[in-house]
Amino acid sequence: MSWRQKVIDFCNHYNIPINFLAETLNEPKVVPMIRGKAFEFSAYEKLLEILDNQIWLVEKPTINAQFGFHDEDVRVTHIATGRVISIECKLAAKGRFSKSRDNSFNIPVKCMRSRTLGDARIAQLAPIIGATEPVLKIHNDQYVPSDFDVVLTSIGNAFYVTNPDTDMFEWSPSEAGIEFLKKMFDTENEEELKNLAFNRMYVTTSETIAIKNGSWHDCTRRACDNQQNCGFIPNYPKIYFPPFEDNEFSDASNGWSKIENAENVFASLINQ
Repeated sequence: MSWRQKVIDFCNHYNIPINFLAETLNEPKVVPMIRGKAFEFSAYEKLLEILDNQIWLVEKPTINAQFGFHDEDVRVTHIATGRVISIECKLAAKGRFSKSRDNSFNIPVKCMRSRTLGDARIAQLAPIIGATEPVLKIHNDQYVPSDFDVVLTSIGNAFYVTNPDTDMFEWSPSEAGIEFLKKMFDTENEEELKNLAFNRMYVTTSETIAIKNGSWHDCTRRACDNQQNCGFIPNYPKIYFPPFEDNEFSDASNGWSKIENAENVFASLINQ
C-alpha cells in the first residue's frame, strides 16, 4: 500500500477531513508529539542503512508497553547471540544549544518520562528497579538504565525556537550555533545546516549517562540525598563538544558517538 493510500485510510478511519490534515497537524500542541514520534522512524531507517543485516536485525515495534516494562522505540538484535538492544529515541532539547565561557559547546537531550509515576505505580515499580518508594517518588519522571540500553538523538532540535507571535517552531540558530554547525559540517552554506543538523545523530548507552560517581552529570533534585551517585538518568543529559582547536571542530568527548559508529556501541553491550 502506498503512503498516500495509508494517509487516506487513516483520515477515513478517524473521521479527519483530509483537506484539513495539514492544518490539524500544524497545531503548536501537536507538532512536538509528531516530531518526536517521527524521529523514531528516522532513527529506524538510519540504522537499517548503516547496520549489516546479516549481523543485525533492526525492528520498529508497534506493541504497547506492559506495566513494569519500558516500551521500545527501536529494537536491534544481534543475530548470532540473540542479544536484544533496546533503543530510546529522544530529540535534543528545543533551543538549548549553548556555548560555555571556555568556548566549549553543549547540547542537552530531553530524556524523561512523558508521564510522572503516581503513588500506586511507584509502589509497584520500586521493587522491580531496586529502589525504595521514597527515592522513586523524588525521581518519578526519570528513567533508570534498565529501562533501555541505548539513547539515540538528533541534534537539530537544539537550534529550534518557538516564535512568540505564532507559537510555532522555527529553525533559528544563534550566531554561536551557526558557527558551531559550520565547523561541524565543514560548510559555509547556511541553507544546508537545517537538514545536516537533523541528520546528525548520536548514540550512547544508558549506563554512560546515568548519574554515578565520575559521570558527567549530578542530580539536580534537591530532595535527592545522593546527588552524585543516585543512579537515575538526568532529564537533560548533555552532549559535550570541546572548544575548537586550531579553529577546527572536535567531536563529542563525553561518551556520545555518531550513529555511524553505533555498531561499536552495540558491540560493547554484547561483550559485557
